[in-house]
Amino acid sequence: MECCMRPTRVVLASFVLPLILASAPATAQPAPASAPVRASDANRISEARDRVLPVVVSILNVRQDYQQGEPVLSVSSGSGTVVSAEGHIATNAHVTQNGKSFRVVFADGRELPARLVGTDTLSDLAVLQAIPPKPETFAYAQFADVLDLRPGDTVLAMGAPWGLSNSMSAGVVNNPRRLLVSLFDDEADYEDRLGADEPTGRYYAWIQHDAAIAPGNSGGPLVDLSGRIVGVNTRGMIFGGDLAFAIPGPDAGEVVRALIAKGRIERAHFGFRLRSLKGTGKTDGVLVNAVERGSAAEKAGLRAGDLVLAIDGQPVSAPQPVDVPALQRRLAELSIGKPVQLDIDRDGQASRIRLVAAAQPEDRGDERAFLPFGLSVSELTPTMGRRRNFDGAQGLLVTGIRPGGPAAIARPALAQGDLILRVGGQPVRRLADLEAVAGRPPADGKPLVIEFQREAEQRLALLSPIHGDRVRTPLPELAKAWSGVEVQPVTASLARDLGLAASGFRITRVYPGSPLGAAGAEVGDLITAIDGEPLRAANENSADGYHQRVRDLLIGSRAEFSALRAGKPRRFVVTLAESPTNTSGLRTLALTRLRAQLREFGFYDRAARRLPASQAGVVVDGVETGGPAGLAHLQGGDIIISLADQPVRDLPGLAAALDVALAKGNGSVIPLQVLRGPETRILYLERYWLTEKTP
Repeated sequence: MECCMRPTRVVLASFVLPLILASAPATAQPAPASAPVRASDANRISEARDRVLPVVVSILNVRQDYQQGEPVLSVSSGSGTVVSAEGHIATNAHVTQNGKSFRVVFADGRELPARLVGTDTLSDLAVLQAIPPKPETFAYAQFADVLDLRPGDTVLAMGAPWGLSNSMSAGVVNNPRRLLVSLFDDEADYEDRLGADEPTGRYYAWIQHDAAIAPGNSGGPLVDLSGRIVGVNTRGMIFGGDLAFAIPGPDAGEVVRALIAKGRIERAHFGFRLRSLKGTGKTDGVLVNAVERGSAAEKAGLRAGDLVLAIDGQPVSAPQPVDVPALQRRLAELSIGKPVQLDIDRDGQASRIRLVAAAQPEDRGDERAFLPFGLSVSELTPTMGRRRNFDGAQGLLVTGIRPGGPAAIARPALAQGDLILRVGGQPVRRLADLEAVAGRPPADGKPLVIEFQREAEQRLALLSPIHGDRVRTPLPELAKAWSGVEVQPVTASLARDLGLAASGFRITRVYPGSPLGAAGAEVGDLITAIDGEPLRAANENSADGYHQRVRDLLIGSRAEFSALRAGKPRRFVVTLAESPTNTSGLRTLALTRLRAQLREFGFYDRAARRLPASQAGVVVDGVETGGPAGLAHLQGGDIIISLADQPVRDLPGLAAALDVALAKGNGSVIPLQVLRGPETRILYLERYWLTEKTP
């Protein structure tokens, strides 16, 4: 499985060979393509380390993923290597996946922002470029020009396993050409198993080695004793020992150089897949495994089961699965728009087919959340459409639904996997189309008509969008009488065993300023009756009998509470107050700019923290780890009391203080004061993250 390091959790693969990716940090002098053999391997390891490890960097990716239709910001980390004097950094595409912003940390601890130069998901490679405050020439390492590794050669894996920067492990090459297909797998499923909607590893075989890697090593270099980058570490085995897999250095170098030059990789596409001759009884050629419907290959007459013997007159053969990637790469590197000749064998009959190469289509479309609808959608590519039997359809694929959001309560409700075709009668083929049609509240305030496809059916739904920050105002609850204490039920049997004179409800807490507290009640008092009517606990776990008796009384009425204190009778005459609002009844605000869930500061919040009634603020219910609040280290349970030196008394006050702070534009950070446990803390919101536009 592909997996870069995340601070919150590690996700394991669910298929037979559970794979996870690895990732790393830093800068040095260009490594030569070769080095003289030294007498001691230990010396050579030290020299290779000193050449490359200083230019290995840790990559911090603030990424935006989508969960249940909502955009969720988090922080992941990976590794990379500086490969040019201009500060270009080679890494894995999955390290930069869904990235909003990037920073790179060098071996000396220096941290720089970085921009994404280009990605190539089919090879799982990407290039970032560090952005120094002033022009700078970077030290860098070099890719090997040829793959000349042999089983048993010593290799070094460098990176930041589990976020531990400047780490290095040593191992040996197990197999320089390995396809991740076990003896029990069908090689035809190989690509799809490596990535849903984004197959990878199509054009190369992996280097298998046993240098230990872990989440965080992804994108880091595999280095030989000459100091060359012979591979890019990408996958590792969770179970079964130190099995690690790297993209071959020469292949990675070609992709990286192309990404630096153009920002993308151009490949030819014909609409068919190949597989090896293994298990077919054939001895020459390569088998056509699948042909896409409507593709150039199908139109030219190519069929699944055909045996390709030559490409443009050059014989080809793939006896084993490991031989297939090189042939697929050869086809992909043919000129787009030019005819290609295939010599084939079909049931013993030789024939010749001419194809014209098209440009490789995108495997996966752009994805984003559309908050007014409470869902996330992805642009449907032809490849995605074929996989879902949406051939020829154009629209936006629903990838997630927010529970309780507009899409979830539409009539009828939308569901993950639906394909939205039109909104308000307007076709929506791109994300920009949806924004143009429904990005603002409808002028007439009426629900929008959504036309969508579900499997083979085309349906209609009515949806009422919601715009802006989401404020939840709970329905008002009927006010009830309140005595201001918490109690523990004491049954007759428990009272007997404890040696108490009577049963009832023992006071366990007295709230400040409460009616019973003002009347002199104390913790430990045993309340036995209200207005002369005895109190009996139904069991030893529920205090509902007491609270219900109090709630049945009128707010503002006088009541007499009979009690025992140290066995002596007491009497408290109180005027019952209105019960404070429970936490569930307080307003909440999902503040998009902070990517945080906030709540009003209530009576029980102050009581739990032993704060005075005059204490104001806003309670943090939750934060996204990669959002501005999360990156400022704000935590659930914090109470925000000031922002940019302005007191925060309530939810509107916080939003207003943030508006003012952003408008002033003074400094790179905005101070935030919070109450956390017994302390008052100062945190800092970085203006950089607050001004980043959410995709």
